[in-house]
Amino acid sequence: MTRLWPWKLGSWLAVISGAVVLTLLLSFPLYAVFMQVDDLPAIAAMPAGQLFRNYAILMLYLCVPGVSPLRLPDFPVSASGAQHFADVKNLFLLALVIFILTLPALVHFLRRLSQTHERWRLVRGAQVGAVVPIVMLGLMAVNFDTVFITFHKLLFRNDDWLFDPATDPIINVLPEDFFAACFGLALLLFEAAMIWAICRGRKDARRN
Repeated sequence: MTRLWPWKLGSWLAVISGAVVLTLLLSFPLYAVFMQVDDLPAIAAMPAGQLFRNYAILMLYLCVPGVSPLRLPDFPVSASGAQHFADVKNLFLLALVIFILTLPALVHFLRRLSQTHERWRLVRGAQVGAVVPIVMLGLMAVNFDTVFITFHKLLFRNDDWLFDPATDPIINVLPEDFFAACFGLALLLFEAAMIWAICRGRKDARRN
């Protein structure tokens, strides 16, 4: 199995990037929920459908190559805001590319382990991986602001993510609790993958 370490690495990257990609897709219904929970149409002073259209255009820009520049129908975007969204777009596209490139490694690795009834080899790594979301969710529950700020300082080299509502009013309808829900969703998706690996691995262990 030592010769399979590239497949193992590819599998981990596929799971991590897959959680990000699936979260981006699920953010659409999630945003619709938070539009109601936080009464975002009232904050934006526009109908819900119009606000959701702006969110969809923003996500289209962030997730689809070649969509540029960012133009929101009902929200001005400052130079620094546009730069931050461009930086976010690069990260999202990187996650998408990694997922596409590594998904075959995940499929190959799992298929090989399934055929040889060796999915028990997944258990130890999945048990370690399952700790990460628990720790992160705990930190978020204690102080999400610190997690959010640390996350941005690690991923971005500038302070463009510190939006000024006066020049980038879009931030008023992207509330902190929505971001927290997106973070939590990505962690739960990753946790679900770890639990699946542990359960399948233990099933093969019992068989052997």
